[in-house]
Amino acid sequence: MEINRRDFLKKAGIGAAALTAGSGGLIKSSSFAMNSPLASATSDVSFVGSSASGTRRKMVTDVLEPWRTKVSNGIANKTILIKVNMVFWNGGLKDPKLALTHVDAVRGLIDFIRSINQSVPIIIGDCAPALDLSKMWTDAGYTALTTEFSGVTLMDLNKTDIIPSVERHIWTPDFTTTTTIPISSAFVDSKYYVISITRPKTHNCMIMTGVNKNILMAAPLNSWTVNGKTVSPKDIMHGQDGWYTGTHENENKCLSYNLFQMANTIYPTGAPALAVLDAWEGMEGEGPISGTSVMQYCAAASSDPLAVDRLMAKLIGFSDTATDPIDIANPSYTDMRPLVWMSNAGLGNYNLSKINFILGSLSSLESYVKKYKLSINYTGNPSYETNWTGGPPSTILDSEPVIDSRYLDPRPLLIPQLHKIITSNEISIDFSLPVSYPVTLGIFNIKGKEIRRLASEYLPGGRYTAVWNRRDNNGSRVPAGQYIIKLGFGSRSMCDKVSLVN
Repeated sequence: MEINRRDFLKKAGIGAAALTAGSGGLIKSSSFAMNSPLASATSDVSFVGSSASGTRRKMVTDVLEPWRTKVSNGIANKTILIKVNMVFWNGGLKDPKLALTHVDAVRGLIDFIRSINQSVPIIIGDCAPALDLSKMWTDAGYTALTTEFSGVTLMDLNKTDIIPSVERHIWTPDFTTTTTIPISSAFVDSKYYVISITRPKTHNCMIMTGVNKNILMAAPLNSWTVNGKTVSPKDIMHGQDGWYTGTHENENKCLSYNLFQMANTIYPTGAPALAVLDAWEGMEGEGPISGTSVMQYCAAASSDPLAVDRLMAKLIGFSDTATDPIDIANPSYTDMRPLVWMSNAGLGNYNLSKINFILGSLSSLESYVKKYKLSINYTGNPSYETNWTGGPPSTILDSEPVIDSRYLDPRPLLIPQLHKIITSNEISIDFSLPVSYPVTLGIFNIKGKEIRRLASEYLPGGRYTAVWNRRDNNGSRVPAGQYIIKLGFGSRSMCDKVSLVN
């Protein structure tokens, strides 16, 4: 049954004063602490346009100029990791290098860095699914960069001898267990200043791919050996091994949620620190590998990757009108659901009204818009409007002044603690909401009996923390043992488990 926001508040006994309180008319939490958004109220962006008579290299240095002071301060005592997109290509393509970050865009980026600091170490790296990244470096012209510039190294991040991997846990599609995902530590280690640079492309699973996916799908290693068996963490991000073509009924929908999980893992650590969109030449159609060229001659940059991808959505012809469910006849910027959810959770600004141009303008950007042809998966069967758990979730909110997309089955991320043994007197329970929900949080014993109700509130999207003092509803300290954390959202829930010791 569908219930809109007013009906929910009315049934909960909440009056009109509460209805209008807070941001967008949502109730501010008193029992949960909302973590500070990673982005400020507005996100600065720079935009430049060029022409065929210009150069891609100069265009990139021009778009970065407003960021000189910020980059100069940010790279001090760090190693720069330039995350390029070296996606595997099919040898039969007319121009296989169209799928990659163009080497001249990287030249422009290094020109800019070296104009600030001549000695800071620079790694150009990727965690690509290619079998032989060294050959790709050569074929794409990247090896020349190591002789043209001092202190530049090419690195396959799948090889962990120099930059090791670290383990993170994400929820599996059934939301009852987690799976271990090894990611390159460069994306969560503060000694690296990460820059995402890529071109705009359509995508067979995610509709479009830009600076965010360039980070979030690069972090997981390409292969990993567990108990003698080699698996692909990148395939696991799609749901399971073998789901990577965008043609399985569940595939692209699971990837949306997993990208949201990965963003909550990586972005709070500060990566990427800078995002650059090289839209000199983009890819339309059967991207991210088999598409065709679109010449646009422009570039955008920001310290907020979501803001850059919002400009990209506009540049490739997506409507500024939010649609829910997805309307395949009128592609919208909200079709990229994980970007919407990340923005709702405070991981950046994917809202055009929260973007401030410090170079260029929205009107100048609009003159460079091209309407990209999308992948056949967008309109095929299964299509992006299909819900991967078997039907759209009930609509809880009616129209709001905030983005609140509920399709493709958004779920909260209850930060996994399944492997933790707790010895402290207080337990922090962290969760991230991709959309607004009526939320309940409780502690249950191993038999399923509730022993402590922590809170029951209506929360906007965001990242939250609640604290349990290891006491039950009567104020008595609970004994050592295993306990279940249950996060209810709407009519559904997800559970975690912790072990308490004295």
